[in-house]
Amino acid sequence: MKKVSILFIGVLLLSCGHRDMPKDEEEIYQETLDDVRDLESRLTEISSASLRDIDSYMRDIDRLEYWNDTTGMSASAKESCAKLELRIKVLKRDAAAVSEQRLKSISIPVEVNDDCLLEKTTAYPVYLEKGDILYYNIGLQKQGTVKLYNADARQLLKTYPGRTKISDSLQISNKGIYLIELAPGGTQYASLDISYRMADHRHDIKKIKSEEIESRAGEFRVGTNKGVVLRAAFDQPRKFTLSSQLKSAFSSAAKSIAVVAVQIPAGATDVLYNLRISTSEQDKSSDGKFPENMNYSYKKVRFLGLPIYESSRSNGLLSTLLDDNRPLREEDAYCNMYVFRSQLAAKQFQDGTKQASQLQYDVDYSTLGTQSCNGRIPAKGSRTIYLAFENERVRYSNYIWVEVLTASPSTEYHTTKYYTD
Repeated sequence: MKKVSILFIGVLLLSCGHRDMPKDEEEIYQETLDDVRDLESRLTEISSASLRDIDSYMRDIDRLEYWNDTTGMSASAKESCAKLELRIKVLKRDAAAVSEQRLKSISIPVEVNDDCLLEKTTAYPVYLEKGDILYYNIGLQKQGTVKLYNADARQLLKTYPGRTKISDSLQISNKGIYLIELAPGGTQYASLDISYRMADHRHDIKKIKSEEIESRAGEFRVGTNKGVVLRAAFDQPRKFTLSSQLKSAFSSAAKSIAVVAVQIPAGATDVLYNLRISTSEQDKSSDGKFPENMNYSYKKVRFLGLPIYESSRSNGLLSTLLDDNRPLREEDAYCNMYVFRSQLAAKQFQDGTKQASQLQYDVDYSTLGTQSCNGRIPAKGSRTIYLAFENERVRYSNYIWVEVLTASPSTEYHTTKYYTD
């Protein structure tokens, strides 16, 4: 450690003739002297202090200033003031030397964990300035790959393929955000000790934030998700009037049933519908917003890795989107909805030649006495699905709005963007 010389001017300073100073100047002098004594006593602790304590001490040193108007003072008073100014200069010089020496030996932790469970590729970001030294000691149970990147420059700096132990360092040539990326090649435990030392203690320790952004195949550190493309089956909501049983019995123009055909494009796996049932014929501002709202909800969850097919799980991607967009219900408005996969059966229902109970419909996804709702119907290879509606109410008519989306699996690309505050 560099030898530190602190100028002590005890007796001479204490013998200053304060009586020769104006009162205000004497108070400033005494307050500054007390601060100097305190900081001098704390200086001996800096050689073993923490980074936080050093930072606090150096802030106090930076705030330490003294200047006094010696006009009209005696020679002894002027001498005391000059000695105090010199004492402050020496203290600042020595504080800078001691703190600089101590900071060169302090390692700032980035990630320290001797029992870290890795299940997927994981990156540890850190902001570094030019001249800093990054240290990394990594132990893996099984072989894995470790990579070191300059994230700002989108540059791969080092690769350690098929290793179980890595112990290395890197002196930083350019300031920026750096990444240590671990690809475990399967679930395994690891021990991590990642830290760095500053070349210049004056730069701040910056917190790293991140967000997932859309990307394209082949771009820097691109990742993939199993996503879904949602397409509207109709340009506008399909609107139907389901007359009451009584009215339809006495008028050939009044129908208590309706059928809508949904064309399913190649590759689509699911049909998502939004059904609004009302006793009023009046449109609502939410009508026609199902595609827009579903795509908006999808954008919010697209990087969470939710599965497209939920089967027995209730938290699948499509269920999550539908839960976010349930239509409001009217207690007095309800009807039957049948799902036909046969064009013939749908036509017979529509023509009234056979009742639904006489036809083969998809029992799993048909609903009797349903109120406003939305739901999912697996395509199961069908090119067309027919949604059929029936009003069984004797006296009251119902009004139906139907919106439909088709869902097709897709591969989406994303990357993690890192930035500082």
